Amino acid sequence: MRKVHLISVTEPIVLDLALAIREKGYEVSASGVGVSEAELLRLRDAGIVCAGDGWFPANLTKDIHSVVLGASAKQDNPELQKAKELGLLIQSIPEFIYQRTREKTRVVVAGSRGKKSIISMIIYALKRQNLAFDYALSSEISLLPNRVGLSYLARIALIEGDAHATSALEKRFQLEFYRPHIAVLTNIQWKPTPDHASPEAYLDTYKRFTSSVEREGKLIYFGEDPAVSELAQIVREDITAISYERHPSEEIEGVTQLITRYGNYAIKIPDNYFLVNLNAARLVCRHLGVKDSDFYQAISEYSLSL
Repeated sequence: MRKVHLISVTEPIVLDLALAIREKGYEVSASGVGVSEAELLRLRDAGIVCAGDGWFPANLTKDIHSVVLGASAKQDNPELQKAKELGLLIQSIPEFIYQRTREKTRVVVAGSRGKKSIISMIIYALKRQNLAFDYALSSEISLLPNRVGLSYLARIALIEGDAHATSALEKRFQLEFYRPHIAVLTNIQWKPTPDHASPEAYLDTYKRFTSSVEREGKLIYFGEDPAVSELAQIVREDITAISYERHPSEEIEGVTQLITRYGNYAIKIPDNYFLVNLNAARLVCRHLGVKDSDFYQAISEYSLSL
């Protein structure tokens, strides 16, 4: 049984990753500062070893296959230092996720806004078609029990591509690791942050993301965002760039209807970007084997349930 230790389990995605790999059959231990009693109970109930609140470098041993480092862990973290002394494999969360999804069709949704909305629609459509999928998300999605789900059987991996720092040991950003077969790029809206001090630095992150698409992969991009469209024009020749825009709709007898070649579908529009995000999700699902007609039926149900 593979042994994995996770550092900084107070980060929600680290906690959920620990639970996911334990469910997959790994022997798991975890640590963090500020671990609550509720978190401790949740970990221990799942069979995950957590010594308590704090760092416990003496608990790291040479038989650990991988140490997974949360984004908030510092260079001087005592467990990180012990892992280095022992010569253990140290991975960031994106590195670990990529390694566990290498043989799957990876869908990565990236951009400044709209990721959660698009991912939620994809999830609903896949579930309706009984298509199994793994997932690794920074957002909390009500359709799922937690942020991470890993399995042996699913052939699809759905990943939220964040442009945040990865770990204390890695200068690349999270979305640069996943090498998607299907990439979605929603929009690029820079705000000054420690990770991206200039618009140019922020744009470069997404340029590296589009360059990381697997050979013969797809880039599904919002054609009305100038920066995104510019990136789509310079992708490698083997990448198919597919633009999307707002989906047609109209008001009929007081009910909003999606206008499609298969007929009209009643929907509820919760925000101004819903019809834009819907089109991105539709294109992703089409490339995953979901017929447009089935997608429209699913999204009609989904929107009316919101």
